[in-house]
Amino acid sequence: MKKMLRIASIVLAVVMLVACFAACGKDSDTAKVSLAAKTSTMSAELTEQYAKEYGFDVAYYEDSPTMYTAVINGTNAGCFEDRSVIGWAIQEEGLALKTVGEVENPAAYGFAVKKGTNAELLAMFNAGLANIKANGKYDAILAKYGYESTFADPTAERVESGVTPDKTYIIYSDNAFAPFEYLDTATNEYVGVDMDILAAVAEDQGFEYEMHNEGFDASMGAVQAGQADAMIAGMTITDARRETFDFSDGYFDDGQILVVPADSTATSVADLVK
Repeated sequence: MKKMLRIASIVLAVVMLVACFAACGKDSDTAKVSLAAKTSTMSAELTEQYAKEYGFDVAYYEDSPTMYTAVINGTNAGCFEDRSVIGWAIQEEGLALKTVGEVENPAAYGFAVKKGTNAELLAMFNAGLANIKANGKYDAILAKYGYESTFADPTAERVESGVTPDKTYIIYSDNAFAPFEYLDTATNEYVGVDMDILAAVAEDQGFEYEMHNEGFDASMGAVQAGQADAMIAGMTITDARRETFDFSDGYFDDGQILVVPADSTATSVADLVK
């Protein structure tokens, strides 16, 4: 009798083991595809929309370089990124990535302050932006990073903000969003399109500022908490963000595009579905 019970136990164990292998195999076959996304960005919002539509998982990252690495090494099937930023990364850093499909959500970047505050800083930024566009400094800044721009207008009259700055402003920005802001390891200073535009605007308007490159999500939080007067970080102007922030005039037009490994055969988000 004991022998029969032992045999029955062994048979039961084998059956359970086979069932487990079968279930595990089934789970593997139906494993969700995951997309990478940078926290709190417009690209993340677009990724979440597609995740809901196609049943993708979303893995969040604090900075773009880490997100790119996750796509290159296959941790995630793809990501969305601002076209100008990923284009620069692929060309300048030789990343094994490519863009596919069309640009989505075209919009402008803006200098942002907490809603209802720092109106004088926005006025100075807008006036300064208009002036550096007219005098050619804006075009020179974009050309420095490989972008074409033809805003120079020697006939334009100087724009005055009507503000006399009387403080040093605290400005936050991203810390890894090349070419708009990134660390120059040779000088250990942050450089980029946003850094140069802000410097040119401040010089034009005669205000001083203290720069903090803490990351995109941290910058938004600092402005909302009143720890920063403003942020400039490749921040897309949207109606949803206008509920929390006041924006300057747009200073750069961009949009999101799908990014996949260089050897991927995908031509759209739908192609990523297994």
